[in-house]
Amino acid sequence: MAAGEAFTATQTERIQRALAQAQSETGLRFYLTVGPFSSQSGYKAEAQRLLGVLIADHHGGHDPGVVLVAVDPGNKVLEIATSPVARERIGDHEVGLVVLSMTSSFTVGDLVGGIVNGLRMLADSTGAERAALTA
Repeated sequence: MAAGEAFTATQTERIQRALAQAQSETGLRFYLTVGPFSSQSGYKAEAQRLLGVLIADHHGGHDPGVVLVAVDPGNKVLEIATSPVARERIGDHEVGLVVLSMTSSFTVGDLVGGIVNGLRMLADSTGAERAALTA
């Protein structure tokens, strides 16, 4: 999918289903942004800024465990940002593996499949034991 193209209704439904399933299975709040985002302060810093806005605007500043997946297909950038609560359940190693898998899918032109599988991997990486510890 080229930058600027919209997702089809079927693709949007697949992504929404994957987001809902990840949230349901983990209790974490998953957000996805696809499209260009400012890189004035760097992509990682911008993803962290967006994560902070999500926590402030959607959760009143309380961190329920938030994961942001930011994809900029035009610039071939992927950032996954986790709030402190989410980071207790999804470590940097797991995020790195998810990024590797997603970028592999993106490289062969499968943006939607990469996103859907990445969300599933993030949910799976929380582990049942970790979920029980935070419940």
